[in-house]
Amino acid sequence: MKPKTIIFALISALVLIILFNNKEEASFWLFGEIRTSKLLILGIFFLLGVTTGGILFRRKKGRPKDYSINNSSDVDGQTDPLDPTDPQQLSEEDKKFLGR
Repeated sequence: MKPKTIIFALISALVLIILFNNKEEASFWLFGEIRTSKLLILGIFFLLGVTTGGILFRRKKGRPKDYSINNSSDVDGQTDPLDPTDPQQLSEEDKKFLGR
């Protein structure tokens, strides 16, 4: 099993143990006094936290994986006159700066 699956299972088991050990009635203020079980209150707030965390920390899609130049030649096979990867096109000052 993958470590991610094991961690998810352990957290789920821990949450269920905590929820089912808190079944007594409690008063909760939400724009008025509400009397309900701690199980319901804890469960709702856990789901709100998981949902909020999922929205805030989701992975962004569509980013390029690398920023390299894939093709530096023209259609006719000639190299680009302004190819930044060609060291012969650098000025003396640039070669000195880069240590070439």
